[in-house]
Amino acid sequence: MTLLAADRIHRLEQFGEDCHDLLRVIQASFGIEFTTDDLVRAETIGELGACIWEKSKCPASQQCLSAVVFYRLRRTFIDLFDTPRDIIKPDRPLTDLMPWLGRRKQWRGIQKHSNLVLPDLRMPRWLFGSSLVIAIAISVLAGQRWSIPGYVLIVVGLMTLILVMYLLSPLYRAFPSCETFGDLVRLALARNYQAITAQHGGAPEKEVLRVLRQLMAAEIGTDVSEISPAARFPEDLNIY
Repeated sequence: MTLLAADRIHRLEQFGEDCHDLLRVIQASFGIEFTTDDLVRAETIGELGACIWEKSKCPASQQCLSAVVFYRLRRTFIDLFDTPRDIIKPDRPLTDLMPWLGRRKQWRGIQKHSNLVLPDLRMPRWLFGSSLVIAIAISVLAGQRWSIPGYVLIVVGLMTLILVMYLLSPLYRAFPSCETFGDLVRLALARNYQAITAQHGGAPEKEVLRVLRQLMAAEIGTDVSEISPAARFPEDLNIY
């Protein structure tokens, strides 16, 4: 085996299950398909963005794609929720526009009315922490009462955590890496890039990279500022 072949194999070994799930979302959103050579060569987020731009190149749009999505989503909020037009601005917090109690229904309605795909609402951090505390408490109590071996307690704890998280799933109402209406616009463009550009034309390479970073942040549950163009892919994303 040559050194080059060994390096290629080592590079591909970095792509675990979570990474492949992320790549599937990226491919579906941008309407492209990565080759093995693409993944070997694109070692950073910036290089991956350049690869996507080359593959998804189409006639340049005469419109700002973010504006296209902004107006579509603004019309959706006005039609569905009677939201006053003048308060729908890029810096408006989503919590002002989508109250916690009706958020899950609203989130589904937005997708249906606008014909845009959005990631699912997420589990709030406080809810995960509460679930973990409950699972640990049940495991400790079970161990004290029935003297269960440690490895069994670990299994009981994991199963309890999964059950509690499932039972509390109706409370999953945290926005996926978007805090403002402008963030929602960018996320919607990222998740529906192929559909938007097929109708309105493509975006510059710099815009494609920004859209990619927004999409990746939403999918792995982090802030877009953590997805820098120079970050190694996938090593610096802490996914496997």
